[in-house]
Amino acid sequence: MRHWIAAAAAIIVFASGSSEAAKGARKAPTFADLCQEILGTLQQYDPVTASQMGIHTYDGKLADYSAAAVKQKIRTLKQYESRLASALKQLKTADDSLTGALVKSNVDVALLDLDKIAWYKKSPQLYVDEALNGIYYLTISEQSTDEAKLPSILTRMKAIPALFTTAKQNIRKPPAVWVQSARVTLDAMQEFFRGVGEDLSGEFPKREGEIARAVTGARDAMSDFQTWLASVVTGDDKGFAIGKDAFDYLLRNQYFLSYDADSLLRIGEAQLALAQKAYADYEKVIESQHQTGQDSVFVPASFNRQDILDYYQWEVEQERLYLEANDIVSVPDDIADVTVVETPAFMRPVHAGIAYEPAGPFDSIQQPLFYVRPLPDSMDRQQLEAMYRYVHRRGFKGSVVHEAYPGHHLQMQIAGRNPDPVRKWQMNKMLIEGWALYCEEMMYAAGLYGPDNPQQWLGILGGIRFRAARIIADVKLHTGQFTYDECVDWMTKTLESETEAEEQYVRAEVRRYTYTPTIQMCYLMGKREIELLKEAAMRRDGGNFSEHAFYDKLLAEGSIPPALLWKVLGLTPAEQ
Repeated sequence: MRHWIAAAAAIIVFASGSSEAAKGARKAPTFADLCQEILGTLQQYDPVTASQMGIHTYDGKLADYSAAAVKQKIRTLKQYESRLASALKQLKTADDSLTGALVKSNVDVALLDLDKIAWYKKSPQLYVDEALNGIYYLTISEQSTDEAKLPSILTRMKAIPALFTTAKQNIRKPPAVWVQSARVTLDAMQEFFRGVGEDLSGEFPKREGEIARAVTGARDAMSDFQTWLASVVTGDDKGFAIGKDAFDYLLRNQYFLSYDADSLLRIGEAQLALAQKAYADYEKVIESQHQTGQDSVFVPASFNRQDILDYYQWEVEQERLYLEANDIVSVPDDIADVTVVETPAFMRPVHAGIAYEPAGPFDSIQQPLFYVRPLPDSMDRQQLEAMYRYVHRRGFKGSVVHEAYPGHHLQMQIAGRNPDPVRKWQMNKMLIEGWALYCEEMMYAAGLYGPDNPQQWLGILGGIRFRAARIIADVKLHTGQFTYDECVDWMTKTLESETEAEEQYVRAEVRRYTYTPTIQMCYLMGKREIELLKEAAMRRDGGNFSEHAFYDKLLAEGSIPPALLWKVLGLTPAEQ
């Protein structure tokens, strides 16, 4: 929900004005000082994201959405907007201009979220995520010892009752789908907080009473908020839509794109038509060749949840070795290991598939996580055998390509090594998700799946079809053309979802889409941007073009909007 800070670039460096003033020699602020001040303020406004990114100055705080605090934030951001407008006119270097564009984007989107969209007035999930992630990111951090983290964990837990009190004061007529989402997450949070309390009490028995009081207070506040949500008056069934003006604003100011929502919708519809045809045509080819994918293999008597995790961990290493052996893209020798774990229970209602949790780029100790949904306990023997066969033929290669190598893990680890702290903080989804989707097709072409793998190619085509449908869902949901149920019905039909599990997956996906505007379009549109950049580099370099060198340069620039990479990489779009 915190799009403005997730896209922000920040470092916590504040000018020590008092000491300088005391010496009577205060230094005139520079453009770099202004950027640090602005972005440091944004971090202060969103302390949980700061923790996630490896800035631990505000680990004991939660965001303040009280009326007075929000009013002050808006006033401060508007002042920064004015100061930036003057400063940007004076910039002389390309690097400063890029930095200025990124920082201006951060302020623009922050103001949109607080002043125009005003998520804090209508989204229960905003507050639920703040409480949940505030504790979760501290518990998984390897940056300090559990003893050092304990005060911050307890302080945040003690702040949760006040956070939910503020939520009840602010929220009016939330969309029903958001109420449902928040209530499901709250149910899972109860168990998570109970487990955290038990772990902390076992590790710090002398503070058991304080821990128990903090956990009980937080859980009671969750229960109270759950009760309040059960009786809250819900609003319009399209109340989650941010509107065309806001959507267009994000396209311009967060992604630096030249098209609006209407044009994006037309692009999405054209891409979906192409993807549907490619998928249907190739599906007929597979059917004619009887490619069933039913391997004749021995299935062991026991195959459990841990086996799945062990397989994924092994597959991650195989993909890394393949990249190195085939000289596709550089993999630093000291890149952090990614650890495969089961998706936490509280994430499962809104993350229907697998997911990647990057390490905080500012953390000196890197511990990224690869979330894999556990096997259902209710699987019968036939289902287990089908899963084993899928593992036997390494059917999860594509997932590992997207989430680990050369997808999210490699890209975000390299982005975090950029020496510029402004770049280091960037988390633009169009680059992040566009690159991961691009890698799926790129690694097929690189031979990862063997000389001929029809089922895998069909899966890649299906992934493109899914991401094209997402563009349409994204635009129509947030410009008021779809209700939640209408979008679920449309996607279910479009993607030919037949089983109950497939429909539930779509429902969970669309539920998340309602509170993440523009994120859904980032996958396929980001992939297209990367393809256009590569084509331009090939035109420019001719016979000297190196795919490996292009990828290395692309990744080294950090997770910035692809539209800004044209100038950075010295490329020119093709003439239309």
